[in-house]
Parts: sequence; structure tokens; C-alpha cells
Amino acid sequence: FRFNYVPLKYSAESVVQREFVFNGQRYRLGLPVNTTADLTTFRFGYEYDFFYRERGFVGVLLDVKYTNVDVVLDSPIGSEFTSQVAPIPTLGIVGRGYVLPNLSITGEVSFFSVPDNLAEQIEADGRYLDYDFYGTFNFNRYVGAQVGVRSIHVSYVKDADSGTLNFSGLYFGAVVRY
Repeated sequence: FRFNYVPLKYSAESVVQREFVFNGQRYRLGLPVNTTADLTTFRFGYEYDFFYRERGFVGVLLDVKYTNVDVVLDSPIGSEFTSQVAPIPTLGIVGRGYVLPNLSITGEVSFFSVPDNLAEQIEADGRYLDYDFYGTFNFNRYVGAQVGVRSIHVSYVKDADSGTLNFSGLYFGAVVRY
């Protein structure tokens, strides 16, 4: 069984390079905008390793990601924000290899896509892709440290509304096992 807490934060000051509409407000070329985005995910899941050897394994992941997204845009024309919460069921694959007894390299990919027949019924579409590649150094059987690269891509379409959110980058973490 798996539990994961992923707090991602983004903040930037930039000038609009491509015109877009956010919350009904049109942001035109050259407009200065301060953007703040928070993506917090709690992941509850199960991993089944169908192939394993002494130095590694390959398995499948079944989980639910409870995701909260908050985005704020501040500009001279005003301030707009949105907040969305969604449980996202995902299916994935995981593999790990031990290059040294206390050092492993792991890759995980999980995804979700609204099935075509359901998308037609609810008149909406969405996709979620999360990949995570990391190394873990285990100090002992119960505690370890991680460094990795993670990328999360979310897109949706509902009526005349659509959005895309991409987070990716380097991270540092800790591992606690029981």
C-alpha cells in the first residue's frame, strides 16, 4: 500500500506572450502578469509487483490522487483566481533496480484519460499524466533520501472551457517505511 504527499508551488512575473482568456478576462500580448499556482496532491494506492528479482522489480500501480489546484493571476487589469479539487483515479507502471545494495533507481508512470464513451455523455474530456524518475539512498531498512525529476501534465475540456497545467522539475525527498 502506498501514500504520497506532493506539494508543488509555482510563482512567476512575466509578460503575456500569447493572448488567452482566464475566468472570462482576456489577457493581451505585452500585459505584465504575476502568476501563483499551487498543486497539492495526496496519493493513495496499491502496488503489485508482478516481476521481481533480488536486484529489482516491475509492477503495476492502482491509485487515487486527490488533487487541489489553486491558480492566481494578478495584473494591471485586475486579479483572477480559480480553485479546483478532484479525485483522479490512475493506472500506472513502476520499475526499480538496485545499482548498489543501498542505492536504487526507480521510474514510475501513471495516467488517466476520460474514456471516449463517457466523454460524450458528460460532454467533457480530460487527461492526467504523471511521471517520476528518482534515485533513493537507503540509510537503513526504514529511512532513505531521494532526488528525482517529476512531471505532471493535466488537461481538460468542458463546454467552452479548457485548460492545461504542466509542472515539472527537480525535487528532494525522504522515505519512511514501516
